[in-house]
Amino acid sequence: KTIAQNEERRQPKIKTEMSGKGLTVHAGLLPVLTFMGKLLFRQRVQETVRKERGANARYQMVDGVQMVVVGLIAGATSMVQVVKVWSDEVLKKIPGWKEIPVDSTIGRIMKLVSPGDIVELTGIIHRFRGQVWKRAVRSGHTLRSALSDMWIDVDSTVDGVYGDQQGAEVGYNPKKKGQKAYHP
Repeated sequence: KTIAQNEERRQPKIKTEMSGKGLTVHAGLLPVLTFMGKLLFRQRVQETVRKERGANARYQMVDGVQMVVVGLIAGATSMVQVVKVWSDEVLKKIPGWKEIPVDSTIGRIMKLVSPGDIVELTGIIHRFRGQVWKRAVRSGHTLRSALSDMWIDVDSTVDGVYGDQQGAEVGYNPKKKGQKAYHP
């Protein structure tokens, strides 16, 4: 037996357990929700987009908007994934939801959004941005360096192609070295 095999046996067995209460895989979204609370996100959306659902509706427009916005921040690309993000027990307690609607319900809420509502929501985004900049100025931080030096980080993807396709060249391709690819 080698030394490495002997060392493996000497290591104690570690039992991994995930049974603690209040654990979440979406801990990175907690500061996002706190920030949204400080910006009065729900109140601003409710004031701006005045769409009321029926008296028996469990979720209003503002709930759907918040679910989708936080879902997009978490990387969701569909309503099913938005529901998956919000199905986390810890996460849904923060806004005070006991249950999360199914994806089709969120879709129905989003279908209520009209082009005029989108314009109004865009206005909210601008007001939020102004509010954040005002807080930064009041805090005493100098904005000169933030305004003078701007960095734009642009990443591109390599799409490998087969055969002799127009515009494809052999170049950097980490997956298949030497293969022709498009690299914008």
